[in-house]
Amino acid sequence: MKEVVDEDDEKLKNLRKEWGEEVKNAVKTALVELNEFNPSGRYTVPVLWNFEQERKATLKEGIAHMIKEIKTRKRKLP
Repeated sequence: MKEVVDEDDEKLKNLRKEWGEEVKNAVKTALVELNEFNPSGRYTVPVLWNFEQERKATLKEGIAHMIKEIKTRKRKLP
């Protein structure tokens, strides 16, 4: 079962009128993600994000980034 955002919802229509299509789409994306990651409580859940590719990062990417950060910080130490 999958929840779908209703395009005919009055609040979404008003949001689009007042703030534009881009803001409406951002709100829709946020609602879908809240339902995807935590449908029972709808509270935020931290997710590792790959901003360059605009998607969730893999665990491998997260570990590679952490290793890079550690190496960079070691070089800066006196």
